[in-house]
Amino acid sequence: MSRQHHKGLILAQLLKSDVPDYKGLPTDMPGKVAFVKKELEERLSRHFDWEATVLIPATRAYHEQLQAMSDQVQAEHRQISARIQQLSDTATPDDLDQLGRLLEQHIRFEERVWFAAIQREVPETVLSQLPPLEA
Repeated sequence: MSRQHHKGLILAQLLKSDVPDYKGLPTDMPGKVAFVKKELEERLSRHFDWEATVLIPATRAYHEQLQAMSDQVQAEHRQISARIQQLSDTATPDDLDQLGRLLEQHIRFEERVWFAAIQREVPETVLSQLPPLEA
């Protein structure tokens, strides 16, 4: 998961307006919009689906707090996906900046709060049986 999240953080940085350009990644607005849409199609959707169909069903029942966190994660997935799908060639730097910050906040929540709670509350025997997220 951390590898996927690292790629997501790079995407978030690409979208934010106060971050220098990344070598080899789009620098203009149309290029960034096309790139983030491609990322949703090729990687983010698969990542969101794995969490929704594998990780959440296997872990949410172990603690009331995990249920609330799982609901938050799924709501954020829907929000991020919708914001990406709504992007057009007329997107503004502010549109991309807000999306980048939303994506970064979501990833930080998963890594620092949600996954920590899962590791604390869910038995390792359950977690080790989960099918992996394909890269």
